[in-house]
Amino acid sequence: MYPNFYMGHWSRPSRLVWFIVGAASATWWIKRRESNGRTFGHCMRPPIQSHIHASGNNDGIQPPPQGHHSPWPQSIGDIPRAINNIPEPSPPPPQIYSPNALGEWEKRQDTQWDLEKEHLAKISRQATDAMAELTEATLESVLSTAEALKAKLAEHRAQREKQQKLIEQEIERQRRDPPRLV
Repeated sequence: MYPNFYMGHWSRPSRLVWFIVGAASATWWIKRRESNGRTFGHCMRPPIQSHIHASGNNDGIQPPPQGHHSPWPQSIGDIPRAINNIPEPSPPPPQIYSPNALGEWEKRQDTQWDLEKEHLAKISRQATDAMAELTEATLESVLSTAEALKAKLAEHRAQREKQQKLIEQEIERQRRDPPRLV
């Protein structure tokens, strides 16, 4: 036997055993959740269908039924939108053949854009002011703490010098008047 061997060495499982236990329980939990078909909230990815299109394409994607919204993309450009659940874009402005109506719509968009820019600038100024105040308060706190520490150090130095003088005076007094041992 080795000199450092003791029975307590085997009393706790190693980290590897705990890792294996954790991995097994996580795998079991995930498989159980998948078998029950439950997911977290509204996030559920539809299973991939392996049906053949009616047109005879063998690409493995079932076409969505006509007339209802499907999670499957309609074209290659819709794939990121379908995966990330991004809603469809709003319809373009009404196509009125009068150039005056289109110009009014553009003016409304420009004014809305200007209002949003002003609002963003206002929020940016508020954030900048808040950061400046926070920075100033932090610096004041740091400076006051540094001044307090400096005063404390000066006080300790004065006490140390006073004690050093008392010790030197005591040594000088003992040297002049040595104690008599009779």
